[in-house]
Amino acid sequence: MLVEALRRPRSLSLMTFNLLAPCYFRHGGRLESDDQVSFLSRAQASIRAIKREQCDVVCLQEFWFKHEYQRAFRHAFQPTHYVHTAKRPGDKEDGLAVFVDKRKFELHNVESVDLVEEAGDRVALLMHVATKWNREKAPLDQRSFLVVNSHLTFPHNEMYASLRLSQIHRVLSAVRKYVARQDLCDIPVLLCGDFNDYNDPVYRLVTKHGYASLFAEMHGREARITHCNHNNREVGVDFIFGARLDSDQAQTLLDPRLQLKPVDCHLVPRRLPDVVRLKRPQFGHDWRHVQSPVLLTDEEALVDYWRMVSDHRPLVAKFQVLDDSDGLTIPSLENEMKTKLESFTSMDEAATGLTP
Repeated sequence: MLVEALRRPRSLSLMTFNLLAPCYFRHGGRLESDDQVSFLSRAQASIRAIKREQCDVVCLQEFWFKHEYQRAFRHAFQPTHYVHTAKRPGDKEDGLAVFVDKRKFELHNVESVDLVEEAGDRVALLMHVATKWNREKAPLDQRSFLVVNSHLTFPHNEMYASLRLSQIHRVLSAVRKYVARQDLCDIPVLLCGDFNDYNDPVYRLVTKHGYASLFAEMHGREARITHCNHNNREVGVDFIFGARLDSDQAQTLLDPRLQLKPVDCHLVPRRLPDVVRLKRPQFGHDWRHVQSPVLLTDEEALVDYWRMVSDHRPLVAKFQVLDDSDGLTIPSLENEMKTKLESFTSMDEAATGLTP
């Protein structure tokens, strides 16, 4: 639950990042998936970018299920993180991946949420995560939070609106059902991923259910540009939402619960403002001669570097974790989020003039 109190702060950091699967990366009439040197070199660049942020939880979209590609990521993260993946149904070659730092957290359960039939060919990953540092003193429900990674269908035209709503309905329903089944009332939920649109019915439905965009909470408006799509439009489509589930129970909890206080939310590379124009990605570079981004100071040079990595920018949120909340009175999340959302800059205003 998102709160204003401070008590025994520990930390949690979460990243969401659409990798741009090599099977979809077309440049100069070629697919990157046909060039193993190119896709493995770019995979290593993505891995380095992720590792530089040192996040506890990493949620990836367009994770390619080619053996060599998977092996590169598992080799990089499996020693320190739990690694779970979910492939899209049918003949789709990509899906989702989530890495959770096993030194700080434990996984109680992992569920794949199929968004098939009338909901298309997508998938979501729901993970029940618990803190390790207090497991000797606190029961599971007082150490728990949920992480949900999702990637919704691109809105090619108006016909896709109902499909996207069906997908997010299934995701939100899966969260509610899991919470009820596990008796986890009022635990924090972090919902993140590539939502493939902004200021649309999906966004409004998510916020209506008590979720708040953490970038908007930190900055007073949404990130303006997180993605340069295949139509060469620059849009803000990557989100990290936070909430505790709405409840009719008393606002003063009899049992202490884990609480998350957001303290930061930023795009990577951090030195690039969220209004900076992005470029369509390219592959085929000799990475041996590419300068490290940590040495780049010029915005244009950073944009030119990032177009070699992905067509999305990673989004990172950081929290203080409060696990000693006995007797704490928690304000209504619904009222809290409504108050904050009323003060945000509208997404239409934020996007004005930023797309061709």
